[in-house]
Amino acid sequence: MAEFAGYIPGALEPLADRKKRWAQESSDAWANHDEALQARDEKTARLKVLRLAKEAAEIEVAAQAALVPKRKRKLNPV
Repeated sequence: MAEFAGYIPGALEPLADRKKRWAQESSDAWANHDEALQARDEKTARLKVLRLAKEAAEIEVAAQAALVPKRKRKLNPV
């Protein structure tokens, strides 16, 4: 059986108190869930910015490499 915050096994509590406790635990769980979603979304956005910057830098490096002429290989006269 799952343990709830403030739950004392064997203790009787009125239904109204249990409903209040359940409502509080539910709202706490939703708040934690919403915080986790917001943190995930912020992390995803940050990583997307980093990925796009990296891809732009790679494209720029590739463009610069295309402008540099390749060296011709010298043949060894034997």
